[in-house]
Amino acid sequence: MPLLFCNIAWMKHYAGRNPKDPPKGGGGFPRKQGYCGEELNFVPCDDGYVYGHFETIKGKIDRSIAIEKLGVSRTDEYIDNVDIVWTAPVEGNDPRCVIGWYRHARLYRKRQFFNGIYPSEQHERDQMSNFRCKTRIENAFLLDPKDRTSTLMLERGPGWSGQASWWYAEDTEDPDARRFVRSVRKLLDGTRETPARNPGKRRGRGRAGAATTEGYQRYVGAYEAVISPRHHDLHKSFESYLRRRHPSVTFPTTFCDDLRYDDGTTGAVMVEIKPTEATTVRYAIRTAMGQLLDYEQHQKWGGKKLIVVETPVTGADDRALALENGFGLAWPDENLGFKVIWPT
Repeated sequence: MPLLFCNIAWMKHYAGRNPKDPPKGGGGFPRKQGYCGEELNFVPCDDGYVYGHFETIKGKIDRSIAIEKLGVSRTDEYIDNVDIVWTAPVEGNDPRCVIGWYRHARLYRKRQFFNGIYPSEQHERDQMSNFRCKTRIENAFLLDPKDRTSTLMLERGPGWSGQASWWYAEDTEDPDARRFVRSVRKLLDGTRETPARNPGKRRGRGRAGAATTEGYQRYVGAYEAVISPRHHDLHKSFESYLRRRHPSVTFPTTFCDDLRYDDGTTGAVMVEIKPTEATTVRYAIRTAMGQLLDYEQHQKWGGKKLIVVETPVTGADDRALALENGFGLAWPDENLGFKVIWPT
């Protein structure tokens, strides 16, 4: 699985702006302003995700992430199933250590924006407008401050992370750095013991929406805990189909949904993508309908809603479930690329 290291400011909890937990280190901006983009990196959100930030701005340029180094093409806008390891300078000073990680994350080439639709109350309070990556709550792990210095420490110098906030560690030729990367992989895979905790399992007084989030966690833990390679492949195939069929198609920024597009004829479409077998297609349609209705209500969505599945929807009842409730359906077709049907 691709691996990316991201260096951020040191905080105890990364749970939002709090004078009792100020960011330490991380460059001039946190020092001067007293806050930073990564302050919400481990806040469980109402949609079941955590949203991660690491700084990419240098001077007046907001740099892109070369995600092609992690296994996708130069034209892809994001990559799924990346392990992101968060590092920070201990109490704001070198050396840097591993403080937590995201598993099975989606990493974007360019900065993404919430566009005023905040995923949590804390994001709205802190006016956090953007992010660089995201993962399901149950795939995010944060080490307690007292345990961080007993895990893994980074060195400085050639072959290690440089001035940029992100490091494509697989490229290193330094033997010590390579050993470090192998140790980190063991940490993530659970073959090296660690006291890391999942931020979604906090106890005590929680914010509004916590009960909803916990219920969502139980669901995704059973059914959708990992974005599979099949999901990624189906997503890319459908995007490619749209580009071929509608050369002027645009892809607006998504929020929680898998994809949005406007082909100039159908209008704006919100898409949920579900890998399926013939025996699971009805369950996938039901699940996607619930998610799209949730997003529609939350975001005041007025456009069309489309469910893309991996297998043909041949059953009349299965088609009716979607079409009679206002949802379109699409699936791969040998001759057409994709068959897309809309409610009449």
